[in-house]
Amino acid sequence: MLRPLLLVLVALTALAAEEPVPTHLKVKASFTRLDKDGKPEVYAEPTVITVDGKQATIRVGSAEEGLVFTVTPKVGPDGFLALEMTSSARVSGEPSASPASPKPGVAKEGLPRFHGVLPKDKLFSIEDASGSRKWVPLGRKVDGWTLRAYDEKREALTLSRLGQSVELVLHKGTVGELAPTVRKEYPTLKGPMGTPFTIAGADGQPITLQVEVLDLSK
Repeated sequence: MLRPLLLVLVALTALAAEEPVPTHLKVKASFTRLDKDGKPEVYAEPTVITVDGKQATIRVGSAEEGLVFTVTPKVGPDGFLALEMTSSARVSGEPSASPASPKPGVAKEGLPRFHGVLPKDKLFSIEDASGSRKWVPLGRKVDGWTLRAYDEKREALTLSRLGQSVELVLHKGTVGELAPTVRKEYPTLKGPMGTPFTIAGADGQPITLQVEVLDLSK
């Protein structure tokens, strides 16, 4: 009688010693900006997988001009979700040049400046005459110039305007030319699982987050 009891106790002890399976979570982030008509458009929608209480990192853009977003989702005993977040972005912080001294790297003809490319998303980081940078696709106009084609091997972007056609070669910035990094921290947000949370990134553009629990038994 004692032996079966001991076996049961050993089995219960082994089960108690097993670590619980962590809750796996899928985080979907939608990055929004204004299009040429001033209407919001989603330009990136990455998804990452993490576990309860572990930080996930999302990167959008390039090292020269991009945004890094971190989120740590935590599931409470009541099933509610808590999000701890930070974001950092490189934003244009160069002082505006006087009319008599054009900005280095910008053609005298007033051509836009080509700073970066996201080949997968077919987006190009372009600086216009005002010094403002934005990600634009082929077919969009900047300062009257239309983005027509991109040669990936030569890193050359073709623009056209009023019958003229020009090529912009990707600007190779040095470390000293990189824009300063702006960092932003957020108060912890709480809500039911699946609730969309919308915040402003460090670059000022909206970010919408949705988190759901992954069922690994399927």
